[in-house]
Amino acid sequence: MATARVGPMNGVAALVAFLFAALGASIGTQGIFGPAELVPGVLLSLVASGALVVAARCPRAATAVAICCETAACAIGYLPTPLLLAPLIGCLYWLTVVASVRAVVWWTGLAVGAVIVGGVADAPTGGSLVLRTVGVALWLLPAVFAGRTTRAQRSYLEVVRARAEDAERTREDDIRHRLGEERLRIARDLHDVVAHHLAVAHAQAGTASHLLDKRPEQARELLTGLSLSTSAALRELKATVAVLRTHDDDPSAATAPAPGLDQLAELVGPCRAVGIDVTVRSDGSPVRLPPLVDLTAFRIVQEALTNVTRHAVTPSVTITFTYTEDAFSAHVVNTGVRHGPAGAGYGLVGMRERAAALGGTVRSGPTGPDRYAVDLVVPLAAWQEGRTPL
Repeated sequence: MATARVGPMNGVAALVAFLFAALGASIGTQGIFGPAELVPGVLLSLVASGALVVAARCPRAATAVAICCETAACAIGYLPTPLLLAPLIGCLYWLTVVASVRAVVWWTGLAVGAVIVGGVADAPTGGSLVLRTVGVALWLLPAVFAGRTTRAQRSYLEVVRARAEDAERTREDDIRHRLGEERLRIARDLHDVVAHHLAVAHAQAGTASHLLDKRPEQARELLTGLSLSTSAALRELKATVAVLRTHDDDPSAATAPAPGLDQLAELVGPCRAVGIDVTVRSDGSPVRLPPLVDLTAFRIVQEALTNVTRHAVTPSVTITFTYTEDAFSAHVVNTGVRHGPAGAGYGLVGMRERAAALGGTVRSGPTGPDRYAVDLVVPLAAWQEGRTPL
């Protein structure tokens, strides 16, 4: 434990100890000492009190000086009262505060033994002998106990402060971690919303431009679908921004319901309008998925269709949902893939992150000539209470 610095309070304590010691030096077994007899005791008390000034910084040296002064005072006939021993009591207190238990025991034994030896060297008798022996231990040991108490309190405060600092650092790390996760979530949501609708809108605009002269009625239908796609993109963007601007303490803030597989037709319809053959199948008994699983499945199918719209030529897409007791899976396979479809884009990264957050997996890649598949598997053991038949 670090030693304390010398401050004004140390000087005040030393002055008080000197006044006590000087008063104690005037008391003897036969009454009050005369002025001439008082001088040596006062000088020794002054030196011991001076040592107390630096006891907080140099406790061992100060205690050694105080022991020598008090032993000398008792050896020349002064009575070891608590008043006379006040500087030594103060030095032992500071030594106990900063030193180890072993050092405290050694120095306390040395101080008690040295003062007793100095006291009995004056050949006391009767009650004076008790004061010079047992009394010395009674006066010095409370200083040790007080020092140990102070040391324990300081140690406790240091532990509390360290825990508080660690908690503050942990809180800051947790805030940074939460902000990072929220930033990734926002990036995934914005990518899913913007990429899908704009990819479909781009395909609709290109197809409409190609058919404008040959099939104006079909081109008009595509342009109507283009308007719907851009409106949907703006609507989802507005809902996302509304969520970001909503305060947590605003109970009246309403948010749009999260999309799910019940809105799959809104994804499939625009894709079919631009010439993509989409087939949806189900294996097993369909159940109502937990909201988070439902949202994840919707977003991953959405991203798969977005990649089809971007990278496939005359595509055909088959979406298969499989329901079992323990897991839900979505299998999206498309044909007509160009060479080198997007394999490391933000969309695929977002799909893997969404699945991993649920303890599931996503695999994507070519499965044969001109075929590309996206497979989502989510375990449902942790969501059993949220599953109900459709």
